[in-house]
Amino acid sequence: MSTYKIQASDYFKMAKNIKICTITSSFNSEYSFALEKKNTDFLKAQWFTNIDSYQVPWAFEIPWMLARLLKTWGYDLYLCFGVVVKWETPHFDYVCAEVARGVMNMTIQYPMPIIFWILTCNNFDQVKARISENYAIAGLNLLVEIVEKT
Repeated sequence: MSTYKIQASDYFKMAKNIKICTITSSFNSEYSFALEKKNTDFLKAQWFTNIDSYQVPWAFEIPWMLARLLKTWGYDLYLCFGVVVKWETPHFDYVCAEVARGVMNMTIQYPMPIIFWILTCNNFDQVKARISENYAIAGLNLLVEIVEKT
């Protein structure tokens, strides 16, 4: 696994009342909720507290919920979390591809920062190794970049 670590940007200068939402699949809940918690705990430690959490049953429903929230709620940052582990059938490939495509379609359609972090791993050891706060940091860095360019 890569030792790449996202570096924090100047998000400490950002308004702390930005609206953030998480969309998390409850499938493989031990890991997907750990991923969400790690990132929301990081955000709260940086004084970002306007965070709403939404749950969907499977990873496949994440693009659907993302589309609904993008159309109606007006968040500043969207964080999508889920865990899909490869087993013996091609189901893994279909689910991962369609979830990625669905989120990418929303990313292209809406000019909002959307962080896609659906872990697609071969086993749970790989999942555990990838649970970090890097995704919240990436989202905040993206917001900083957008604010600086406008």
